[in-house]
Amino acid sequence: MKTALPIEAILADLSASIRESDVILVAPPGAGKSSCLPLYLLKSSQFQSKKIVMLQPRRIAARHIAHYLSAQLREPVGQTVGYRIRGESKVSASTRLEIVTEGVLVRMLQAQADLDGVGLVIFDEFHERSIHADFSLALCIEVQQALRDDLRLLVMSATLDQGNVKTLLPKAKELSSKGRQFPIDVVYCDDKYFSGKARTSFLERMSSVIIGALSKHCGDVLVFLPGISEINKLYGLLTEQIQDDTAVVLHKLYSDLSANAQQLALTRDTMGRRKIVLATNIAETSLTIEGINVVVDSGIEKVAIYHLNRGITHLQSQATSQASATQRTGRAGRLQAGTCYRMWSQDKQARLRKHSEPEIKHTDISGLMLEAAVWGTDLESLCLLDYPSKAQVEESRLRLEKLGIFDSCTKLTPLGKQVHEINGQVNLAIMLLKARTIGQAHLSLACAIAALVENKDPLSRDRGADIYLRLSYCLSQKHSKGASLIWHHIKQWHKKMSCSLCDWPLDDLGVLVAFAFPQWIARQHSEHRYLLANGSGAEIDFTDSLLSNRWLAVASMQSSDKKRDNARILYAASLSEQQIKTHFEHLVSQTEICNWSESKQRIEVQLHKKLGEITFATQALQKPTEEKLIDVWRKLMLSKGLESLPMSNRAWQLIYRIQLARTVDAKLALPDFSVASLIASIDTWLLPFLGTITRWSELHKIDFYQLLKNQITWQQEQTLMTICPEELLLPSSRLHQLDYRADGSVFLSVRMGELYGLDTHPSVAYNTKPITIELLSPAQRPIQVTQDLNGFWKGSYQSVQKDMKSQYPKHYWPDNPALAKATMTTKKKMGIV
Repeated sequence: MKTALPIEAILADLSASIRESDVILVAPPGAGKSSCLPLYLLKSSQFQSKKIVMLQPRRIAARHIAHYLSAQLREPVGQTVGYRIRGESKVSASTRLEIVTEGVLVRMLQAQADLDGVGLVIFDEFHERSIHADFSLALCIEVQQALRDDLRLLVMSATLDQGNVKTLLPKAKELSSKGRQFPIDVVYCDDKYFSGKARTSFLERMSSVIIGALSKHCGDVLVFLPGISEINKLYGLLTEQIQDDTAVVLHKLYSDLSANAQQLALTRDTMGRRKIVLATNIAETSLTIEGINVVVDSGIEKVAIYHLNRGITHLQSQATSQASATQRTGRAGRLQAGTCYRMWSQDKQARLRKHSEPEIKHTDISGLMLEAAVWGTDLESLCLLDYPSKAQVEESRLRLEKLGIFDSCTKLTPLGKQVHEINGQVNLAIMLLKARTIGQAHLSLACAIAALVENKDPLSRDRGADIYLRLSYCLSQKHSKGASLIWHHIKQWHKKMSCSLCDWPLDDLGVLVAFAFPQWIARQHSEHRYLLANGSGAEIDFTDSLLSNRWLAVASMQSSDKKRDNARILYAASLSEQQIKTHFEHLVSQTEICNWSESKQRIEVQLHKKLGEITFATQALQKPTEEKLIDVWRKLMLSKGLESLPMSNRAWQLIYRIQLARTVDAKLALPDFSVASLIASIDTWLLPFLGTITRWSELHKIDFYQLLKNQITWQQEQTLMTICPEELLLPSSRLHQLDYRADGSVFLSVRMGELYGLDTHPSVAYNTKPITIELLSPAQRPIQVTQDLNGFWKGSYQSVQKDMKSQYPKHYWPDNPALAKATMTTKKKMGIV
């Protein structure tokens, strides 16, 4: 007897609600929203003459659900129920329920905006927040508002923030269903769980938990792992441990597997063996794997994060969200009571993020921007739950503009329209269009490259990254099972491009790849590392045969937690310098590069030919332009500072005098001559005079004093001479140079005899700044430093006088110097006996 599904309890309400409005449905795992609800709606009178389209975020789920629903109708897939995914379609004229994914719904809308003949669009597993689901919902809302008020939308999910969706569909009826969930025992496998056991790797720990679960529980085991690499490693560990157990069989489950391999993982083993299914997060929702009652969850997922500054997708490992962990746990209780082993602590569970970040926040949105432009709008104008950042939008806009998809006003170009019509990755579409202008043989090769890039690698990664090897393998294995999937897609591309299979001009393989990804043209710069045209770094294995090539055209690469700085090149082809000159000269820019040579103490200039950030060739030039020279001098001055300039003492004295004058009288209209201000204003007083100078030694010829003096007026100069004079008239009738210092002090170094007769201490700056006087002997050796000359005459001069008389008996040492006559000569010449 067939057990009723929980969703059946609300089907009548759903049918009544959807006649009047859209519906938001929350139904936990096991409710039957994917396996029961679509067939019920097909039978309703509302949709008997209209088609239902159901959007699934994952290809494997779309295919599996279509097969399941068709089996319920006792029909082959493609009759009443069909599906369309990338590169695969099973629909017919009698198909009334289409399960679509991979942007297929967007293409349907772009081809026929009113979705003529479609009565209902179902968004299944909307909580996954795929970029296609978000965008498709936004377009459907516009269709409803402008063209089809009778079109109904059903948004359903296992977990969903209904409030957010409600803002987009304010009139939608909200319904909820109970799930069908058997009791699940959750076991946390943290360090305490493994206490007393030898320290092992994470995957070894998982292996021991899985083997232990086989002995403790009946039924099959579903294991959640971050990615294919971890699946393969754990597969190897488990194979060694269960190789003698004929009652257990291992399966892998991920999107790149063949449909047959996926089906074997999803269904019960025909020989009655227990299954261990090693899966990525594609098994979280929609798919009910028969026989599962034990889940072992790594708690880790890999998320593709697009790095805007590098133009590369980074595969980031991170802890799953609480919502994702709940979904995974629920897999153990779909058909019976079960157990979930979580490879983390209960404390960590409470600290996990509530939900995963929407894909639109961290992915490359260039394809989405192209679709929006074709639709006739921009992303900001659409009804989206979340919007990409301004940085995402700007990076994608600039990239599409460089590719010729957008013009400078972000409008779709004729090339952009052609690219969209091809319905493929933007870069691959450009390659196909450019290849067609060369000839059929190049177009045929471009079709093969596109098929290869879009599919699983036909060779193992230890064969290196060379695309040539893969295409040669495909040619040699044209009729073999291993290359059949790629040949299927090659034929599809040939059909789409109206091209026949030709002998491939493999010598131009790198040229075609570079047509698709000009930003990833790469030049070797050290050992196995390459610099890309967009400025990023990439690398290939030390054993890769491509290392003999200085230039590469890269078709695919990915960075990971282990390779953050240099992405790993997955697919590439050799490229010659001549091919770059022939086909990509338009991408080469010429720039005069002026640099300061510290060793030569001069500015050198070279003409750089650059392909993006790659210097293609250099040529020495005799002399740069005045603008370039001044720019280098500016950077050098800012780096070295004003003190490094070979300025005369008089120039520094002018700087210090003006700064002292400004300090004592803030009302003076004198310019700011502080070091910081002069450096900031070098464009005004200095750089205009350096436009022909290339050597540091030539700076010695510049009259810095005059350049600085030019910054003040004659009147300001006279005022400055009054407040802070350059020289001081001494009693000896001589003008003596004053020494102004950076700290605002003023010094005078003079022979003592020249100051005889001076009974007041000299000062400047409105008599507010006493001059520090260094008194010298006749031999100009320091005797005393004072800021109180009169006090010196009356005090310590007596002892100084005694010493000087003994050392310089021929010179005049009066008893009262304040009243004596100033002198620079001996007593004999003065007429003193």
